[in-house]
Amino acid sequence: MRKSIVFLLLLVSSGMLAQSISDYYRLPIDGEFSISANYGELRSDHFHAGIDIRVGGVVGKPIYAVADGYVSRIGVSPYGYGKVVYITHPNGTTSVYAHLHTFSPAIKTYIETIQYARQRFAVNEMVESGILPIKKGQKIGTAGNSGSSGGPHLHFEIRETSLQIPLNIFAQGYYKVPTDNQPPTIRSVSFFSYSQIDSIPHISLFHQQTKPPQNTNQIIFVSDTFFVGVDVIDTQNGTPAKLAIANLSVALDKEIIFACSFDSIAFNMSRYVNSAIVYSERIRNNQTMLKTFIEPDNNLSIYQNVKDNGLIILQDTLPHQLQIKATDDAGNTTVRTFTVQKKENLLITKNLYSPPSTPVFWNQEKVIAQNGLQVTIPAKTLYNSVALVVDSLEERPANAYSPLWNIHTPETPLHQAITIRINTELPEELKTKAVLAGINNKGKIYSAGGRWNNDAIEANIRNFGRFFVTIDTIPPSIKPRFVNGANLTKQSQLKIKITDELSGIATYTAYIDDQWALFEYDAKNDLLVYTFDSTRIKRNKKHKLMLTVTDNKQNTNSLQIDFTW
Repeated sequence: MRKSIVFLLLLVSSGMLAQSISDYYRLPIDGEFSISANYGELRSDHFHAGIDIRVGGVVGKPIYAVADGYVSRIGVSPYGYGKVVYITHPNGTTSVYAHLHTFSPAIKTYIETIQYARQRFAVNEMVESGILPIKKGQKIGTAGNSGSSGGPHLHFEIRETSLQIPLNIFAQGYYKVPTDNQPPTIRSVSFFSYSQIDSIPHISLFHQQTKPPQNTNQIIFVSDTFFVGVDVIDTQNGTPAKLAIANLSVALDKEIIFACSFDSIAFNMSRYVNSAIVYSERIRNNQTMLKTFIEPDNNLSIYQNVKDNGLIILQDTLPHQLQIKATDDAGNTTVRTFTVQKKENLLITKNLYSPPSTPVFWNQEKVIAQNGLQVTIPAKTLYNSVALVVDSLEERPANAYSPLWNIHTPETPLHQAITIRINTELPEELKTKAVLAGINNKGKIYSAGGRWNNDAIEANIRNFGRFFVTIDTIPPSIKPRFVNGANLTKQSQLKIKITDELSGIATYTAYIDDQWALFEYDAKNDLLVYTFDSTRIKRNKKHKLMLTVTDNKQNTNSLQIDFTW
């Protein structure tokens, strides 16, 4: 909250803010609103950077500019934010409207002109201030499901313009929280022992409390050094969503020893979410919990009043009161209190590795080489030091051109990419088709990319796991949703399904009557979609479609098909 007060003072002193902040912005939709996600949610590899506004589960709800300004950026992508509009406002903020279904006519015309000129669907265009001015309440598009969206909604953000830092709009006081009298739910509190052997941390879960203890005198026996992981969610009236909290604090004998809040998190800090949570429990049990322990290479600025890096150290064997307090955006609070007591020689199962391990320190580069495998781990790739295990496995997939290598465990997160290099022998004609393949926890094979380099496949990856070399010689599949010569005069769109077995779709190019055509790529549904446009193709005529699709290993497939529209 102190940050928002300073921000407001800066705006007022500069004469940029002509009205109170509560009146400056309107809602991006008409009427009341409820949310399906809020700021700071602990997502895969990132914190959620805005709020997701519910739109009734269907596309097409009008979306409006929340304040005067100008369109400063337009994005179109089959991934991420999909169709997105950025509006810069005179008060030093930028509003963001993502996963749109359609743009308003002026925005649509502007970006389609660029798409046709570049002959590509995906664009990310910065727009000069005088080109697309916007008034508060002006319609800018309709809500949709584009990009990596999991269902129709509006992803909405307000950012600080100069650094493009997304802000918690409720914590900053820009909007009132939708009606909410429901406090957060602390679903479980887990206790983890912590020790170091030869500078390598050893962490083990030794107690998990899923419900408040019925006996308030119950004592939880702990090791002399431990931390807690808190699985906590928030709910609001009128939505079934499991939302993020705004603040979490932990006190020992009424002294706060750890606190964190989610007011603003820069995008270049967002991947540190993997260090803010107990990552191993997310991978192992699909349970997400904030942890009090701050690892050496966790550079988040969300923490306050942290003592001993969030480790709880008991110097005696007396009972101590441990209090955990969670607060939501509306100020509702939940408190859980435990009595903890150090027990000498507490029996805790250590995480022991049976294969030989190599110490890898978080602040030093490490290169591991053995039997045709080389793994390069840059400094500050790990959040903490680890005893790294690398070994080849006896089993090998049928389509493998190398041993199957187990490179540590997916339960340990990586902040940046490591480089894996696996030597193998391949015929000359297959070298450009070589792929580093991974096997996930469900046994599914996926492409980790890679390039051929001096008798080896080399790839940059951002997760540990099992990897081997294979080849991709199979071109993408093309399946139109209509037959050759079909009459489509009563349809507004034509659709074609495109898929690739391994390396993934790299490019596609479509021509209608020998003219480049704008096909939108819906990657999550493997669909190419062309919306008929009478300004570009003539009505009630027979047309010829030529489509070429290429994967990431330059395997190509083509389609020629006729239709009438």
